[in-house]
Amino acid sequence: MTPTSPIHDPSRLSAFSVVACGLMALWALAWLAGPTLLSMAGLALNPHGHADLYAHGHPFVDARSWWDVPNTLDVLSNLPLVLAGAAGFWTLRGRTLAQPTTNALRVFFAGLILSGLGSASYHWAPDAGSLVIDRLGMAVAFAGVLALSVAERVGLRESRGFLPVVLVLALVSAALPHLQGDVLPWAVVQFGGMGLVVWAAMRPPVAGAVGVPLAGVIGVYLLAKLLELGDEAVFHATGEWVSGHSFKHVAAACAALPILGGLRRQALGDNAPVPSAAMG
Repeated sequence: MTPTSPIHDPSRLSAFSVVACGLMALWALAWLAGPTLLSMAGLALNPHGHADLYAHGHPFVDARSWWDVPNTLDVLSNLPLVLAGAAGFWTLRGRTLAQPTTNALRVFFAGLILSGLGSASYHWAPDAGSLVIDRLGMAVAFAGVLALSVAERVGLRESRGFLPVVLVLALVSAALPHLQGDVLPWAVVQFGGMGLVVWAAMRPPVAGAVGVPLAGVIGVYLLAKLLELGDEAVFHATGEWVSGHSFKHVAAACAALPILGGLRRQALGDNAPVPSAAMG
């Protein structure tokens, strides 16, 4: 059985405060100095919101279109994200969890659905505006998984206060590359946020946690990023059958699997919520 820690562990809460404040300070620096740092690095974003484009004018290698669907596989490969989010809401039905955990899960599952729809919209017609829509969905999903990690490994009270803050920062970060040409806050949300999940994963679950294996979430995220970075390499390795970016969408949907597994281990109706006093 996985060891658990008390709902309120002073040393853990102190460490979380340091980590969270550090991430927020880094985000503020990226927001205030991001355009200057990008300019000094000579990094300029094109209208697609990326640094480089292929000869066919898109930022991803596979621009094949079938059945009158532009960039067909990059569009259709987002369906697993929508299905994963819907499966999450279905699995959550009938399970009585602590409210901060439920809120984080709902935000995460909604983020998966929005990510699938937003990404499909972006790949249908890639440009800077549709990229914002794509990233807004991802921002919601990131906020949900970060708040869930805090609920599982730090405390319910901390997750309740953390969720609205990280959700706002993530949404703002998704729009800044288009509004200011500043991609650094978005990078902080993605990579700094996953750093927080890694930090949380190294700690035992708190009392009353669902028992989500955060290592599985981290592993799926790393796989998705590798597929994204290897977009062209995967495309050629598969005989130009499917690209790394299309696989990346499927891999990202699999981030729901460890969370769904944790939920399914909870018997319906048996999860008495943690008393409100325990959440502060």
